[in-house]
Amino acid sequence: MGHVRLSEHINAPIDHVWDLNASCERLPEWNVNIVEVKDCQGRLDRVGARATTVVRVFGRKIEGSQETTKVDKPHAFTLKLIGAGGAKATVNGTYAEADGGTDATIDLEYDLPMGLFAGVAEKLLGGSIERDLRHSMDNFKALCESAVPALV
Repeated sequence: MGHVRLSEHINAPIDHVWDLNASCERLPEWNVNIVEVKDCQGRLDRVGARATTVVRVFGRKIEGSQETTKVDKPHAFTLKLIGAGGAKATVNGTYAEADGGTDATIDLEYDLPMGLFAGVAEKLLGGSIERDLRHSMDNFKALCESAVPALV
């Protein structure tokens, strides 16, 4: 089982950050792994919300699924992810108002398939997973800050 935890301050209001994160159609704009989202009925910020995500791995498109299992709007959410070959992950996200913006933390726990070779897979892919999560978080921060609604 692998684990990555990242935090970032986003210069945008918590409700704006929450809304962008819960939007199915916006996922490919900031998540470096997702190239397409299918079968998403509405938003992802309700327990039981599901989506099929298409990722590109080694040049191939592979479908996976995600389900929202916990919601405390606009402060916390949990997603269960299932990928090709039995890969599984849990994403716990938290948002807190801070310094006129939002402190965001993503806690990712993942289990790669491969049976006896899981340790080798972790050593080979663990750094890539953390890099992709960091890049996605940087993209999400930039998207949130570029689209901050004007105060009335």
